[in-house]
Amino acid sequence: MRTKNSIKNICISILTQIVITLLGFVSRKVFIDNLGTEYLGINGLLSNVLSMLSLVEGGIGTSIVYNLYKPLAENDEPRIIALVQLYKKLYGILAIIIFGLSLTLYPFLGILMKDGSTVTSINIIYFIFVSKNIISYLNAHKWSLINADQKGYVLAKYNLIFNILTTVSKIIVLVVTNNYILFLLIEIAIFVIQNLWNGKVVNERYPYIKTKKKYTIDKEIKSNLITNVKALFLHNIGSYCVLGTDNILISTFISVKAVGLYSNYTMIIGQLSSLLNPIVGGIGASVGNLIATENKEKNYEIFNVTYLINFWIYGVCVIFLYNLLEPFINWWLGNDLLLDKLTFIIILINFYLSGMRNSIITFKSKAGIFTNDKYVPIIESIINLGSSIILVKYFGLSGILMGTTISTIVLPLWVQAKLVYNKIFNKSVSEYFKKYFLYLGITIGAGIITTALCNMIFINGFIGLIIKGIICVVVPN
Repeated sequence: MRTKNSIKNICISILTQIVITLLGFVSRKVFIDNLGTEYLGINGLLSNVLSMLSLVEGGIGTSIVYNLYKPLAENDEPRIIALVQLYKKLYGILAIIIFGLSLTLYPFLGILMKDGSTVTSINIIYFIFVSKNIISYLNAHKWSLINADQKGYVLAKYNLIFNILTTVSKIIVLVVTNNYILFLLIEIAIFVIQNLWNGKVVNERYPYIKTKKKYTIDKEIKSNLITNVKALFLHNIGSYCVLGTDNILISTFISVKAVGLYSNYTMIIGQLSSLLNPIVGGIGASVGNLIATENKEKNYEIFNVTYLINFWIYGVCVIFLYNLLEPFINWWLGNDLLLDKLTFIIILINFYLSGMRNSIITFKSKAGIFTNDKYVPIIESIINLGSSIILVKYFGLSGILMGTTISTIVLPLWVQAKLVYNKIFNKSVSEYFKKYFLYLGITIGAGIITTALCNMIFINGFIGLIIKGIICVVVPN
């Protein structure tokens, strides 16, 4: 059943992401043609700012989902209801707190925009972003329940329809009106309908959660939740400082327009990651069930499969991106929208480092290992921000991104692997790194050969992209 649910989750997720990705490229082209790169910068900046407010969540959702795996496997309805009710109550409180913090942060927006901005009505734009952020909390308890039960594919088909509807509507609004505020309002209106519909679907699948009777969680789970939330809060702060502050730093030290240019790269890589994540992430809920019910050897066996798939996917993709990302941007959006070569290479290094940790992070979080390295993200974030602020003076945009590279290599790359290998598998972490460096060597070797072959292709335009794409898929594989 675990395998069947994983395959369903993976297939539906990949199909959904392919459609969303194709529509996303059309939407981005229309966006830039009608509004320009500065609006893209504002979009990225406000998304990062509001992600910072979400740190208040402190890992409550992750911890509750972890505690749902066992009662769902045992069909323990009272415990499931108790956790869902707690989740709903806490997230309602969080929505109010985040709205209050959003009001407090609003006066400081101007400081984050170097040289100001020509975007009008920034106050209205900001509070539309705030509203969508708060709406996402109102049914979060239901999404977590169905995902923990390995039934995420049930909602995926509806999410696909709503995503298509949203993207097509936004494209029409931009072409007809050139109005960014109306563009955002259409998005939030459909998002509200999507939340109501998905909530109805979850209620029908788990009718017992609609009970008005109040359930309480036992002391052991409550103690576990408190411990994990404290640790995850530190993890979230660290993760945000490392992965979520780039746009804020770029806007503050360079310009809002630079955020827009950088976002074209991150959009393509983000869309690619969205296609890849279901393959490793699609088994996430199944890993939680696996760890709760199987022995260490079985866990290690499944981990090695996910680790191999992890390397295979990200090794091929980083080679693909190196040879095709910039030619694609030129073909897709036109000239003068590229970053310098050093920045591009650092972006790809960070993509590879992050992708290669997916299997480790999946097993770590699904096993509930949150407290052992709770201070590591804080130290990592200090290294990241310190390095970025120092290096931006010497290397500009690439210096900001180098901070992420340095902080990743210094701490989480080996600490997380050590915890998983020691605590879940009872094995030495050296086994992990032997494979890591083998995989890295294969990636670099295949990359050199592939790039040499791609450089022999002198055909420009879409046909040139297709030929290079075929080389990038065939040669590394």
